[in-house]
Amino acid sequence: MLSRLARVERLLGARGICGQQVQHRSFSKSHAIKVRWVAAWGSNLLSGGSPAHSKLTRHPRIQPRRTMSTNTADESKYRLPTNVKPIHYNITIKTDLETQEFQGYTTVDLNVLEDTSSLVFNTTKLNIHDVVVHSEAQKSQETQTVNTDFDQKLERAIVQVANPLKKGSKVQLRVWFDGKITDELMGYYTSSYEDNGKKIYYALTQFEPTAARRAFPSWDEPLLKATFDITLISRAETVSLSNMPAASEDSLDGTTDEIIGKFFKDSDPAGWKVTKFETTPPMSTYIVAYANGPFKHLETSYTSPLSGKKRTLRVYATSDLIDQTKFGLDVGAKVLPEYEKVFDIEYPLPKLDTLV
Repeated sequence: MLSRLARVERLLGARGICGQQVQHRSFSKSHAIKVRWVAAWGSNLLSGGSPAHSKLTRHPRIQPRRTMSTNTADESKYRLPTNVKPIHYNITIKTDLETQEFQGYTTVDLNVLEDTSSLVFNTTKLNIHDVVVHSEAQKSQETQTVNTDFDQKLERAIVQVANPLKKGSKVQLRVWFDGKITDELMGYYTSSYEDNGKKIYYALTQFEPTAARRAFPSWDEPLLKATFDITLISRAETVSLSNMPAASEDSLDGTTDEIIGKFFKDSDPAGWKVTKFETTPPMSTYIVAYANGPFKHLETSYTSPLSGKKRTLRVYATSDLIDQTKFGLDVGAKVLPEYEKVFDIEYPLPKLDTLV
């Protein structure tokens, strides 16, 4: 009976694909997409490799420097205070690909772990407006913030509240904000391709390791997991994606939603739509993902060998590249059930979308 390692090696064909690189043409001059197959599972890589590998010169092992992390006091200043813990985010983002800007509104439900008169969260590259703290202990009375300070170096905001927040209580932070969709390949960024000589833009996120704070105010540390409700407002002709399946998608003509309406206080909502996604499992902020653009997709599915559940797999791409994605989709449908069998862990989400 094959060992798990041998089964993974056979599945991935590690000897055959290790080190190969596929170069797609760039969507824009600064956004080439590279796909590198690195199969670190194979016995060649783990056990010394082939005779050809054994002829390679062996250099002395370099010992890591142990002086880099000795100053814990200096490192701790980059960590957020532990007086509150985020439990749930409700995030609404309006994306305007024409102006390359986005607006947002988020509420964050917090458990108060220590008596405190301040809330400290991560934010950078954002314009923050109308910060409000709502406390259950105040019997639904909103505690307006006394002052909000920003530390650009530490990428955080410090919100002072009028009435101290008591240990064991629950509070909600509410923030309006806006920002630019940049081309920096982190946070909420833009890329483009050409169609008949016209440049077409789309936007997507890259939050790992600490770039969620560029897209929405957050407790942007991996340990601080929470659930997320994501709502995306976009042009009607575009496609919006996020971690979870869409729960609803509606036109904004004549909307009566108070929060959504505030995004259009100076403009007409006609021609826009709102896509609401299902609630995520608890996860770190860097795992949150969303995208908006004129995407096309191919679709298939696989059945979990562990539970018998059927899951949808989709590959999204721009119209000029969608025909090149079928191979990856087919491979995914074959590999995922094998991964589940090898590791005895079922894929935890109801769908898997790949944006290329």
